[in-house]
Amino acid sequence: MTCCLVRDLLPLYIEGDCETETERYISRHLDTCGECKRVYHMMKEPLDFGEAEMKAPDGYEDEERRFQERYYGRLLTNAACMFGAVFLIMLALKLLN
Repeated sequence: MTCCLVRDLLPLYIEGDCETETERYISRHLDTCGECKRVYHMMKEPLDFGEAEMKAPDGYEDEERRFQERYYGRLLTNAACMFGAVFLIMLALKLLN
């Protein structure tokens, strides 16, 4: 088996998704080829991404607070207007009957 083919099959070999005959071929090749064995061990070890913390840009908290005040202020105003409109319609219907 060529190194190129073995390297293409290494992810399947690591996950155990190869046929048993293919696994035997790859295993034999890894015993004889140091470069493919190095690639195999490199692929098998887990990646460490670390604890990358993202920091908010300067002034983010103030901008977030202003946005929430505007958004929820409009939401409250719209809800009060809708409640008032429904109340007036119900009052008008009651007075007409």
